[in-house]
Amino acid sequence: MHGFAFRTGLTFEWSDVPHRIERIGADDQVILERLSDGQIVLSSKAELLVAFSAGEIAAQATANNGMEPSHYSRSLGELPEPAQHEIRRRLSYVRAIDETGTHGITERNLVPLIAAVAARINDPKPPSWITVYRWHRKFRGTKQTRTLVPRHDLRGNRSQRQSDRVLTLFAQAAEEAFHASPGASLASIHTRFTKKVQAENHHLLPEEQLLAPALRTSYRIFKQLPAFDQTLLKEGKGAAESRYRVAKAAPQVGGILQRVEADHTPLDLFLIDERTGLPLGRPILTLFLDSFSRFPLGYFLNFGGASATAVMGALRHAILPKVPVTEVIPGLHIEHAWPCYGVMDCLALDNGLEFHGTALEGAAMDLGIYILYCPKRQPWYKGKIERFLKTLNFSLCHQMPGTSLARLADRGEYDPQKHAVLTMAEFKHVLEKWLLDIYAQSYHKGLASSPWLKWHEGLKHRAPELPGSLDDLQRRIGLIEERRLQRDGLTLKGIRYAGPELDSIMRAWGPGVKLRIVYDPEDMGAVQVWAPERQEAIRVLALDQSYANGLTLVQHELIQQQMREKFEATGSQQTVHKAKSDLIATVDNLLRSSKQRTRRRAAKLQGITSNHPQAQLQNSPPISPKINQKQLLQIDDEVPPSLPTFRFKRKDQ
Repeated sequence: MHGFAFRTGLTFEWSDVPHRIERIGADDQVILERLSDGQIVLSSKAELLVAFSAGEIAAQATANNGMEPSHYSRSLGELPEPAQHEIRRRLSYVRAIDETGTHGITERNLVPLIAAVAARINDPKPPSWITVYRWHRKFRGTKQTRTLVPRHDLRGNRSQRQSDRVLTLFAQAAEEAFHASPGASLASIHTRFTKKVQAENHHLLPEEQLLAPALRTSYRIFKQLPAFDQTLLKEGKGAAESRYRVAKAAPQVGGILQRVEADHTPLDLFLIDERTGLPLGRPILTLFLDSFSRFPLGYFLNFGGASATAVMGALRHAILPKVPVTEVIPGLHIEHAWPCYGVMDCLALDNGLEFHGTALEGAAMDLGIYILYCPKRQPWYKGKIERFLKTLNFSLCHQMPGTSLARLADRGEYDPQKHAVLTMAEFKHVLEKWLLDIYAQSYHKGLASSPWLKWHEGLKHRAPELPGSLDDLQRRIGLIEERRLQRDGLTLKGIRYAGPELDSIMRAWGPGVKLRIVYDPEDMGAVQVWAPERQEAIRVLALDQSYANGLTLVQHELIQQQMREKFEATGSQQTVHKAKSDLIATVDNLLRSSKQRTRRRAAKLQGITSNHPQAQLQNSPPISPKINQKQLLQIDDEVPPSLPTFRFKRKDQ
């Protein structure tokens, strides 16, 4: 610390402008020179003290060589004990000069004084008189103890000796080496560096030749790089920004449903199949979290991975009022209801492909939701949900039998697939028990409250808003396609949809009109159709309800694939139902496979999700030919008359 005092020659900043005290008058007047333009400024001690109290004045530390202050500015308590002992030693000699009132600091006067002080403090190696003179000269001007701190770190030539061109070539060599291999050594970097210098010298005059550096020089240059730049070269920009990033304040949210964050994560837990008891794999959780209360709004579990279907399922669950989960585990009763529902104002997402597309953007626009896409590979822009998902895995999943833990190395000899015991329905029950009765009721340090209390605090200032009706929500949340209306109806993914609901559209616009279709990939039995210039959608059923009702898009696509492989592309209804029966048999075989990846695929084909935790493929009823009721009434019990007969006569007879 360099103090501020009324001394001639003192340099300080006044309102960020450098000034120097030129003269101090007897009437407390102070004459200053404004160093920015050399103008003389007349002030007073009182005015300067008021400015100092207001924080407008800051003393400048004198520089040793115009580059760096020579005085130690940090707290002296941080210095190691040997350095503090050296300060006390130097202070003893300097204060002895002031206490004795020595006239003329000369060798003749200082030598006996130094000997006396050395005997008093038991100094085995007393300093020379010229050294004490230099210490006193520094201390006398400021009376600051920190002027006596030994600055061994300032010794030697610390300026950069390499030219800018040499440093540029080294940076290029290091970047190329680490691009080729993250484990590149300094020796390989030096080899590339030397070749670049030699190639550069081919184009330079003899007097402009660059000196080929030694290997030790390369080590010194690399060591001088900031830690961020070293990590940037070795591991990439994402790792460097993540490791050396300073946490900043999160976006301020003033109430519930103002900002909702969404993300996916594979849970660290293996689930099993209800029928076979074999592990299916780790489910993927898609979750929406309210930023204000840290209360989860909704979720979706499936084995199909991150997809638009999962996003739509989680969005639908987040908006709608919650139905109590089916309690499939005896004795595990959920005490609290789930109070969260409503349309959010802003939805913060990452840049996953499942979050980009007309389906989500169209639904958000219809519902009045603003979508905020966060930068790539920068999860701290939605850090609340990232932290919650980690809490969920560590606090719940890692405590369950069948947990995979966070890292493979943590398992040791533990086999999570052998210990897995929970089905999708059971885990859904356990998950909501933990969410509502444990997490939501626990104290949250960031909130200084619990998510439960914070949500109800937000309810005092805002009432959640729902769409006009459930049908209205279903019309707007789903995957979107465009199809043309033909005389036989609409065809979507090979499934025909028709009915009297389409008659008015056909009469108004004729065949070939383009229609907007919204459908639920978890149930292909019906679609929502938006006609041109119509304000409301109409629900149209699939013609073959025995096939399409409850059928997922994934199941249908696999059936179509089997039909293409085994039958004609335009198979009959019997062909389609035969393919569906084959799919059921295929899934049953997959569920009994010894490979966990195969069983996970079977769970995806079965449609096991948090919406349908006990889903199973059902065979379609056999299709019987339709009988005309009028013809059935005309049948009587009389024996019909004999038909006329005739005989064939062979030519050889």
